[in-house]
Formats: sequence, structure tokens, C-alpha cells
Amino acid sequence: MQCHALPVPVENRRSGQALVESLIVIFILSLFLFGLLQVAIAYNGRLILHHAAARAARSRAVGFNEWMALKAQRVASIPNSGEMIFPDFAPTGTSPLSNVTHPGETINLAFRLDAGISPRAAFERVRIPAYLDSDNHARAEYVLNYEEWERGAFSHSERSSALGRALTYEVAQEFPLKMPMMELIYPFGRRDEQGFRRISMAGEATAGRHSDLYLE
Repeated sequence: MQCHALPVPVENRRSGQALVESLIVIFILSLFLFGLLQVAIAYNGRLILHHAAARAARSRAVGFNEWMALKAQRVASIPNSGEMIFPDFAPTGTSPLSNVTHPGETINLAFRLDAGISPRAAFERVRIPAYLDSDNHARAEYVLNYEEWERGAFSHSERSSALGRALTYEVAQEFPLKMPMMELIYPFGRRDEQGFRRISMAGEATAGRHSDLYLE
């Protein structure tokens, strides 16, 4: 006696094929969107490096020493510096959005809230002047410190023009790629201890030396 398998209805085969095709499309779209977001984040990070280089070059141009220029560079590069590791910042109070559960109410309340300054930014604003006033690395670390500073992700160099009338300052960073699916989009970068791929980026700025106009 022979047993014959029942044929799969055409409708079931089509629905299964449509599901697979939908998953493929969603995967490709996700890959594209995450890649696009990562490019935007990296581009913004490079602009921040240019800004940090400009602040450090300005410090050196007016006669500040290398330590002061490094502090100016670090403060300007805070948006690229990752989590604050000292002091241990914990914002007080709760967000007005924390008790809202309905998505529509959350969106409406978010539009009504004042943009203002975030608690962390307000906290940093208080600590930054004390950090800039620190005398050495040891004291500075107990005023303000970030994970990218601690791991040494930043480097810098400076060079003078032939006649010594201008100074060019460069700030480089091993920039982390933290968006999902970066392993598929960029598999070539060096992996750090947290498993993130990193790419080398740099920004530079040139400033005229004019400290001799008012310094002996």
C-alpha cells in the first residue's frame, strides 16, 4: 500500500514565499538605514574633531602650553568621548515621560516640553571650568573623565610653518562604530575590547602665532 503526501495548497506556498521575501526586504532596508545612520554619526564625529583641533590650535597660538591645549581639545571633543566615567553621574528626578504609557500621549507630551538643556549637559557645564583649571593629569582625572579619554582613543600632533608664523594642530581618534549590523557593513576595521569596529578619523586646524605680540 503506497502512501502519497498531500500536496501543499498553492495559497500556503505563496504566503510562505511572501514571508521570506518580506524578511529579506526588511533585512536589506535595516542594513541600509543602520549604515546611513552610522555614516551620519561618523561625519558628525569628524566635524567635532575639526572643532577640537581648532580649540587646541587657538590655545597654542595665544601662548598656552601643551597641557592647556590638550585640555581644550578634550573638552571640545566631549561629544565623541563616550560615557562619563567620573564623576558617576546619576540625574535626579524623573522624566515627565516616564509615567506615560500610551504612544500618542508620549508624542504629544514630548512636543509640549521645552527643549532646554539636559541634566548631564548642565552637570558637565559646572565641571568643565574646574577641569580646565586643573594643574596636571592626576588632578584632572578626578574632576572629569570619559571612557574614550581613559582608553586613549584620541591622539594629537602639531607642526609649525616654515617661518614659524602659523601652527597646524591635528586631532585623531579611533572612532567606534556602534550601530547594529556594522560587522556586515564594515568588516575590516579593528575590533576593540567591547567588540565594536573602529575607524581612524582626524581633524585639523591652522592658527597664526601671535602670542609674541603680548607675551615676552
